Amino acid sequence: MGDYDELARHAEHGGLSVKPGTVRRGPEAAEAARTALMAATGTTTAEEATRIAVGRPALGQEGKSPVVRARVPQALKDRLHQMAQEQHRNESEIVREALIAYIRLGEGASATVDQ
Repeated sequence: MGDYDELARHAEHGGLSVKPGTVRRGPEAAEAARTALMAATGTTTAEEATRIAVGRPALGQEGKSPVVRARVPQALKDRLHQMAQEQHRNESEIVREALIAYIRLGEGASATVDQ
């Protein structure tokens, strides 16, 4: 049995004790939880961590949103990241808007694109 399994067995049967001085309650506990969640998800805000932990909502009316992937030069990726930070938006939003604008340009301004 691995270390994890042994600890789980002890926890399930009340065999673990709290280390003195480590119990947190109230605002201190909330802050410790936020810090741990951000560290575990590699994010800098509680909102980003929650989005990663919970997942993102679908964009359309039915099921999952399809994913489009493309390789781009590093300089373009860097500029996209910079623009997203400057505008306080995520990169996906900017890419979606650019793709919609490109499709409308190719099909005429009256073309409708479901979002």
